Amino acid sequence: MNSGLYIVFILFSYLLGAVNFAIIFTFLKLNINIRNLGDHNPGATNVYLNVDKRLGILVGILDGLKGFVPLFFAKKAGASSAILLIISVAVILGHDYPVFYHFNGGTGISATVGAALFFAPKESLMILLFVAIIIYSLRFLKNKRDSSFSPLEIGETIGYVCFLLFVFAPNIPNIAKMFYFLAVLIVVIRRFDRVEQLFSRNNRVYDQKQSIK
Repeated sequence: MNSGLYIVFILFSYLLGAVNFAIIFTFLKLNINIRNLGDHNPGATNVYLNVDKRLGILVGILDGLKGFVPLFFAKKAGASSAILLIISVAVILGHDYPVFYHFNGGTGISATVGAALFFAPKESLMILLFVAIIIYSLRFLKNKRDSSFSPLEIGETIGYVCFLLFVFAPNIPNIAKMFYFLAVLIVVIRRFDRVEQLFSRNNRVYDQKQSIK
């Protein structure tokens, strides 16, 4: 794989990441900008919480494919581990800072999951299963929680904590560990406001009545 093809793959990955299905589908369904709803984040979570659950799941799947597909084809083309890592970061940065939307994008969680499943499928599936159990359990505590975060957002946060813990786990490929670390770093930088709120004592109870049914 020559350097020219490397550049093509990286650029394509960024541009693919910059295609925001949350913005597109919300506009088609409601003629509304998703960035005017919920936490104003144009991603699958906001669509799920404030537009339509099935549509949110579809957006999440498509965003996940954005993270997986470029890596799959790049590996088939003979890309090295370093190039694969760069491609994965390019997809997430494309979603977070899309050139098509004035560099104002989402958090890249689903794209991150897609890439994580490529680098470490078994470990990432374990994390996804654990997070799914947490989210399902928190749904029954929605009236007892003192938090401005929804169960889905709390589950996502726990998933990233698991990513960070797996960086120190044995028997995981180094490239997967590097990706986990970079994924955590990117999301912290991208949503530092929510990270601050997570540790704030002023968290308010999450109000599901604000969601558009």
